[in-house]
Amino acid sequence: MARTRRQPKDVVLLQLAILLSRGQELTYQRLADDFLLERRTAERYLQDLRASGLPLVTERDGRTATFALDRRRARLDIDAIDVPPSAARSLSLLMVAAQLLPAHLGVREAVDRTVRAALRLRGVKATTELRRLEDAVLVLENDAKDYQGKAEVFAALVDAVLEGHRVKVRYRSPKGAGSTDELFFPASIGLYKGGLYVLAVPTGDDGTGAAWRALERVEGTPQVDRRTTLKPDVRRRAIAEARARWGPARPRGREQVITLHFSDAAAPYVLARPWHARVEAEAWPADQGGGLRMSLRLSGQTDMFESWVKSWGAEVQVLRPREMAERIAADLEAAARRHREAATRFADETTA
Repeated sequence: MARTRRQPKDVVLLQLAILLSRGQELTYQRLADDFLLERRTAERYLQDLRASGLPLVTERDGRTATFALDRRRARLDIDAIDVPPSAARSLSLLMVAAQLLPAHLGVREAVDRTVRAALRLRGVKATTELRRLEDAVLVLENDAKDYQGKAEVFAALVDAVLEGHRVKVRYRSPKGAGSTDELFFPASIGLYKGGLYVLAVPTGDDGTGAAWRALERVEGTPQVDRRTTLKPDVRRRAIAEARARWGPARPRGREQVITLHFSDAAAPYVLARPWHARVEAEAWPADQGGGLRMSLRLSGQTDMFESWVKSWGAEVQVLRPREMAERIAADLEAAARRHREAATRFADETTA
């Protein structure tokens, strides 16, 4: 891998992350020979990888230091993807910090889909391998929102995450209350049902108040403040807090334990994928109703979670908390009543 000149930093970080995820080791000598990194520069790059969330460990043999991933803490499942260097800057975060994406999406699925969205967004033609993946997989939902004209927004936010810089954005409220200026540190990029989000840590926050901001609601190119940097411990706390919620839920409400009972018919589908980072599921004895029970610790608002529960219809029951069960039951009863009334009214109108 001998080189005549050093590659851009984002490209090198991407290559180092892929090498580490394959189980390879790095030394200062290899970083100098293969990547043309001087000792102090190599130390900064290794620190950047750690700050991105990679569990990098060091082993020493005399004066020689060897760097590798701690396999007990690393849960990476990343395939090398052949993309041109021009796309590497936008994709570096997604590959280097892939394990920081919302866990209930499934890391590999989230990275694959976000990479495809990023390639479309950047106007980069997908490689043959990615096209084959598109042909082989049908996503029966809106696979990506319309991000026409948002390429510069996306690039600026990704760069800010990689470099830890603060940004000022003009953000349009989802409640139709107009747009306001927001100042925050982008801690990560996430994907939820085809939508790209940035995890925003307010200035002065310790990470627990981080909130997801939808990319399509950012107006204009973010202004980057390179004088201020997000602290690694605040970033880790923001990621941990975000993973404790359901999708891009707002950080309101205390943490609570929720228990669901799924029917035998629904059980195989529930077990087919990881729904949340902090979930436990177990098969239930036939003489006690069969199926399976799922318990999870959830923080933040639960509106999105309750919508997901209602999508299972009669195949699920909420066992706790009681107030959630009552709320969902009332919504379903109101929906059933509206369906019956509408059908009756339509039948009367068509036979009149």
